[in-house]
This record gives sequence, structure tokens and C-alpha cells, in this order.
Amino acid sequence: MQVLVLGSTGLVGDAIVREGLEDARIGSLVAVARRPLQHRHPRLAVVIHENFNDFTPLETRLAATDVVLCALGISWYQAAGEQQYRQITHDYVMACARVAAVANPALRFCFVSGHGASATGSQAWARIKAATETDLEATFGARLTVFRPGYIAPVDAREKAYWGDTVMRPLLPFRSLLSRWITDSREVARAVLYAATGGALPSPADNRAIVAAAAAYASMRRAVRA
Repeated sequence: MQVLVLGSTGLVGDAIVREGLEDARIGSLVAVARRPLQHRHPRLAVVIHENFNDFTPLETRLAATDVVLCALGISWYQAAGEQQYRQITHDYVMACARVAAVANPALRFCFVSGHGASATGSQAWARIKAATETDLEATFGARLTVFRPGYIAPVDAREKAYWGDTVMRPLLPFRSLLSRWITDSREVARAVLYAATGGALPSPADNRAIVAAAAAYASMRRAVRA
């Protein structure tokens, strides 16, 4: 199968690339990014694409893609304002989705959203995330899987420091008790790949469903290797 990853330079997208390259069932992994990645692998193709408002140049790539794994986004605290947050979290995602849906009507789409996404949320980021989920569902229907992780602890170093990691670090030893709110980048990546490779989980998948899917994916991959 061929998968295409959006957001491959971010924390979760990078983890998806790392984990995906360890899965022999994925014949080809295409990472769409504005700049080269640090990863090198025979099954990895990096496509440098600068204009995320227009994915028509990637139509041929998308036609050959089985599933898009979208971890494209930005922290609300890193965004210059609501307009930039909406552009990256909604507009760029939908620009890809609309071209992909036409290029391959059977294509599946996995979207990493966030805990608290709600059309009636009091915070703008929650409403924007929910709007993206709604528009993706209108585009892909049952071929969409949404993930709503809570705090995502980095397994590999973030490209840019995030103050939330310092705040959350004292709670990480108690993750088993706080599984409703805390996961990590590897678990989210594995949950996304679980769905990509045919695993069933609810959509939207909350933190506990993500943790369970990640564990199931790890077991499945061990079985394949055996």
C-alpha cells in the first residue's frame, strides 16, 4: 500500500514517518513537506511542495495513494493569530483533501485533530478543529478517521521547544492513571497507522482509543515480523 503523510516535519508527522518505515506492509511512504527531511529510506519519497493552498500538482501522486495521514497543524500558542491557525489547520488540510477525493474516490483519510474540538467550543482553536473534522467528513464520509489526542509527550525531540512539555513532565510517571488526557507521539503515530493498515477504531478516537489502537498496532506488527 502507498500512504502519503502531511505534516511530516511536526512532532506527530515525524513519528508517523518513523513508525511507518518500520512497517513492511507499507510499500511506499510519501512525505509532503516544504523542506527535506532528515530521514533516508528506500521506501520513503519526500516531495517538496511549497504552496499548501494548491495540491493540484500532486494529483497524480494522490491518485496512486491509498490513505492520507494528516498531522498537519500548529499549536494555538505558536500561531501568529486566528487567521494563521485557520489557514494551516483547516485551509491547507482541505486543499489537500479536495484534490485527493477527486483524484482517488476510494482514498481514505486520517486526521489528527485534538481533544476538546467542538463546533460550540468557547475557544477559537476548538471550533476550527471541529470545522475541519466536519468538512473532511462531508468529503470522505466513512473513509475518514479522526483522532483527538490530549497532551502528546514527545518521544523524539521537538524541532521547537514547547513550554507545555515542562508543565506536563511531572505528570508523565502517572500516565497509566491519566490515559484519558496524556499520550505520546509514538502512540498517536501507531494509532494512525493502525487505522491506515485496516484496524478498526471509533471516529473520533479519544485518548483511550488511541492508546488501545497503538497497542493493537504494535502487536500486529510483531506478528507480521514473526
